[in-house]
Amino acid sequence: MDTELLAFAGISVLLAVTPGPDMAVVTKNALAHGRRGVILTTTGIALALAIWILATAFGLSALLRASGEAFLLIKLVGAAYLAYLGLRTLIDSRRRPDDLLAGEPAPAPARAIFRQGFLSAMSNPKLGVFFMTFLPQFVAPGQPVLPRLLLLGVIFAVIGWTWMNVYGLFVTRIRDFITAPRVRQWMERVTGVVLLGFGARLAVERL
Repeated sequence: MDTELLAFAGISVLLAVTPGPDMAVVTKNALAHGRRGVILTTTGIALALAIWILATAFGLSALLRASGEAFLLIKLVGAAYLAYLGLRTLIDSRRRPDDLLAGEPAPAPARAIFRQGFLSAMSNPKLGVFFMTFLPQFVAPGQPVLPRLLLLGVIFAVIGWTWMNVYGLFVTRIRDFITAPRVRQWMERVTGVVLLGFGARLAVERL
């Protein structure tokens, strides 16, 4: 039995359930678009994770870590996008309660929902640095590095994707309660503030 893989999977579960910007985006789209929003958002996140994993395996994350200018540029792009989502959510929360009860939310294009999940994860350079510093710890001496890194990345991505779907679908199950006019307005405000907070933290924090 590969105890290193078991340890890696356990740590990955703990990291997956830790709230972050991706979870905030899943919450937002679960409230707005139900199960369809959850699946499209998490699929976009999964694609971004796959790209980060491949980039890590082939050395792109090392470039991000070595180049302060490249890291800063991508970090600012990610911060700006999260801030944009936060502001849009806060603006939407100003709608009157009656408007929130007027049937189901207008269906958004699948591409737009998918893009939100994809950009949320893709614009976070911390993922690349995390993969580069975390994954190699579980590569034993003598193991082929590239296949092992890819395996670890796939395990991490599958665990994260599974958790996001379980969490998002749970949100849709209690949607009747949390989409009540006053409750939803406060949920949208909190989600908007959280997104803004993550955007600000991403812009100012150091590795």
